[in-house]
Amino acid sequence: MKKLTKFFVIGMILIAGGTYLYNKITKPNLGPKTTQLYQHGFRLLEEQIGTYIKEHYTGIEKIEFSPIYVTGDDGSSMLNAYVRPTIYDQHGNKATLGEPVNKFIPLSYGLYSYIILDFDGGGDEVIELMDSKDRLIDVSKEAYLPKKAKLTEARSTDENISLLVQEGQLENVIKHENGSPEAQIIYNVELKKGE
Repeated sequence: MKKLTKFFVIGMILIAGGTYLYNKITKPNLGPKTTQLYQHGFRLLEEQIGTYIKEHYTGIEKIEFSPIYVTGDDGSSMLNAYVRPTIYDQHGNKATLGEPVNKFIPLSYGLYSYIILDFDGGGDEVIELMDSKDRLIDVSKEAYLPKKAKLTEARSTDENISLLVQEGQLENVIKHENGSPEAQIIYNVELKKGE
């Protein structure tokens, strides 16, 4: 019985140590308030990007977002955070935006290029999204994307999708006012360490 207990204790220690190590390697070390800020802000950003693609492109089956990748040292302020939307066309193809295509390097969908995250002097969340004219729109108090923050055009996204179609990664995905109203958007607010 003592051997069984000993093996059980050793097994629990190994599982706990493995879980701790896995989390240390894959998850950013943010406090709960900062984690909530990132998840709230990026959920709105994902809705902004996903809605634009869904409303402005035909031939799309689904738009799925990667986890929120956070780069930087655990002991300092984060250098960057970004997501990658993956588009699935109606022919079974998929392609990820934000990754290089030939010599074109698109903007990352994240901090500084699309969203500003911070806390004000009172400790309240500050979330600002870029609109189509590169103006910052305050969405700090919003649970869902407000109409004022919807994109009417997104040049970098349009260029990225156009190149993915030219490369054959996507088929029959065309910019058109009819959009893809049946397309599904899958949000992801899991935080992971980025590359």
